[in-house]
Amino acid sequence: MKSSHVIALGIVAAVAVGGAVAVSLSGPGSNTPSASERVFPALAGRINDVTSLSVARKDESVTVTRKGDAWVVPAKHDYPAAFDKVRRLLLDLSDLRPLEQKTSSPALFASLELEDLSQADAKSTLVTLKDAGGGEILATYVGKQRFGRGTGGDGTYVRRAGGNETWLAKGRVQPDKGLLNWLDKNLSDVARERVAAITVVHADGAKVEVAREKVSDKNFALKNQVPEGKKVKSEWDINNLASPFERLELEDVRPLSEILVVAGGPYGEITTFDGMIVRADLVEADAQTWVKLSARYQAPAAEPSEEEKKEGKLKSAGEVKEEVEALNAKVAAWAYRLPDWKTDNLRKKLSDLVEEEKKGS
Repeated sequence: MKSSHVIALGIVAAVAVGGAVAVSLSGPGSNTPSASERVFPALAGRINDVTSLSVARKDESVTVTRKGDAWVVPAKHDYPAAFDKVRRLLLDLSDLRPLEQKTSSPALFASLELEDLSQADAKSTLVTLKDAGGGEILATYVGKQRFGRGTGGDGTYVRRAGGNETWLAKGRVQPDKGLLNWLDKNLSDVARERVAAITVVHADGAKVEVAREKVSDKNFALKNQVPEGKKVKSEWDINNLASPFERLELEDVRPLSEILVVAGGPYGEITTFDGMIVRADLVEADAQTWVKLSARYQAPAAEPSEEEKKEGKLKSAGEVKEEVEALNAKVAAWAYRLPDWKTDNLRKKLSDLVEEEKKGS
């Protein structure tokens, strides 16, 4: 976790501690607690001590840990975790306020989805927070949500692990499901408006090339020689090739060392008007298509105008070089599985873009 991330959590924690009043979830409690009370008062002051966060359900368990300056997902070879989700869950738990004490009968826990995970068909979620020494900071079951009813607003049912006291707490706590949803999915965001050309190269050497001359040009044009008797199928198909790296998110990830990227293999590549070249090498492994990403800077034929930079359409050489460096640092050691439609655009053939001309009647 970056130091700025620690500070961001600490600021909120400091505010939380100032208004915290202890509320026991393992012994007698008031049914009408003060609005200043917190369900987990000690957590507010220890958020920055958390180095392990586990979310367990009957059919899955996900753990993210703090490793040096980063949050990572150990089950995915320490790939970076989605820090915003880690932060949100910690702060949401810390900020829970008790609204109403509920049942203390274990026989009724399932109705609130707060049963132990050992129970058959358990629907509860167990969140466990630990410190660097492995000490438990918090272990709590998170159950059903109650949405916007009465003056209390949204609420969440909670029960400390090992205790029988349950509460309806003010606030929403919704830990993400699925291991992949805890990964930092964002890879790149190279806007279509910046793209000057796209080249798709196949294993047999065949190429598809589309390009436009100016940033102001609305549409891309196919540069390949269209076979006689054929025509471009649709302008939309051509333009759709231009955004493979715009708002690009992973669907899965594995170490690059686990796949073999061979010279002369298929790839897709874009070149921007401001000098950024992003390439995706495609590799088939385990009946899936995996992608190796890389970027480089190449001075453009014409420098972006001050107006284009001011309007945010293009970037300066320095900004592009920083962007290239950041992207390479993020992706260099990894192979990615991308959304199918993104991968499909990286292996389009000329035959996919042209069709038979209709003969006049």
